[in-house]
Amino acid sequence: GVSYKEYSMSFSDKLNAAQKELSDSKIWKSNSHPPLFVLLRKLGVNIRPMHYNTFVVNFLLMALMFGGLWGMIMWFTTWEPQNMPIPIAIISSLAGGIVFGLSMAFYYKLSSKKNNLSNWAQL
Repeated sequence: GVSYKEYSMSFSDKLNAAQKELSDSKIWKSNSHPPLFVLLRKLGVNIRPMHYNTFVVNFLLMALMFGGLWGMIMWFTTWEPQNMPIPIAIISSLAGGIVFGLSMAFYYKLSSKKNNLSNWAQL
């Protein structure tokens, strides 16, 4: 069952426990504390470290962020000047986001297992 400790730990308590576990591991700080997520936390967004998200959450976060940002950069720098049709640009952005999202979700899942990190609920 679920212990009282799991109910009583605040997000910041779990985040501190996760950050300690990450710093004790062999994971590079740039991988465990990406600048975007440090910024989001400073802005008050309660977002878990990537190593403690589910595969699906990491896939969706990475796919949407990368696909959207990369697609906009490509549109304004390359695709629009080359008169690429908008549907092709959207499909290309989606495909890039899916590939990147899957790659990153697999990376974080494998890195979590390799470094014997706790599950977020177990912190």
